[in-house]
Amino acid sequence: MNQEARDKLVEAELNGVRQVKGTFVNNDGRCALGVLGFSETNNKSLQEKYDFKDVAPTCPFLSTNLHRISCHWPITEMQLVSHLNDCHDLSFLDIARKFPESIESNG
Repeated sequence: MNQEARDKLVEAELNGVRQVKGTFVNNDGRCALGVLGFSETNNKSLQEKYDFKDVAPTCPFLSTNLHRISCHWPITEMQLVSHLNDCHDLSFLDIARKFPESIESNG
């Protein structure tokens, strides 16, 4: 995930966007992927725009007691954003701050 995506998540947090789980958009709320414009149909171009990789770095909570057993790996970076939003209840700001950086995203 690139810096542009992180900035959009921070902006959503600062603007008080209501965060939801399990869906991209729900009335006035959005999940982290919904903030980035993802929906059921337009994901490929946004994956490229935000530099989402096909294989995600490890979840930052994988070795802690905060991790749920039901999560299956490996997953994509897009799935990791959803995982952090839905399974770990991270705010938009925390997702932007805690999302592991891949070597490719560091420039």
